[in-house]
Amino acid sequence: MSDKLKTLAMLDVAEVLLKESGKPLPIQDIMRSVAEAKQIPLDDIDRLTQLYMDITQSAKFVYCGDDQWDLKERNLELWDKDGYAFVHAEDIEEDTEEDLDFTEFVLEEEEAEVEAEEDEDEDEVAEDLDEEIKEEKAYIDVELPVKSTDDEDLDEPEIEFDDDDYDEDEYNDIMDDFEDMYDE
Repeated sequence: MSDKLKTLAMLDVAEVLLKESGKPLPIQDIMRSVAEAKQIPLDDIDRLTQLYMDITQSAKFVYCGDDQWDLKERNLELWDKDGYAFVHAEDIEEDTEEDLDFTEFVLEEEEAEVEAEEDEDEDEVAEDLDEEIKEEKAYIDVELPVKSTDDEDLDEPEIEFDDDDYDEDEYNDIMDDFEDMYDE
């Protein structure tokens, strides 16, 4: 490979390789050729994975089916296709599994065991519930000093204004200015 390819980014090397080939190439061949041109060891998974992601996400390349990739400029009809567009009806295997009736697998002995276990579980739940109720009663029985807010004899705080310092008209002007400021 030429020294020119060594200085290019991996994605640009892939573009040059596809231009030179003039046809779509398998992604493995593209990656192998780029690794060779950039002198990247094939066991450098991180860099090769990054190259694969860059190719698949780049606007320069397009998937052509059968694991072949090419330049988008040569395949404009494929630019909006996804991988499903290349699946043919004969490639799709039909689902031939039979529907299973799971009631067939429950044996009479197992039914009796399941019922016995359910009865035991219900008894345990009832015992746990009784204990929880006893604990809650212990909390409820504690008397707390509670003062009703419905009493009419509550002392309301009195606000005292110094008549000399308070001017209602001045207060209203200030509030009007404040409201005007937020209306703007």
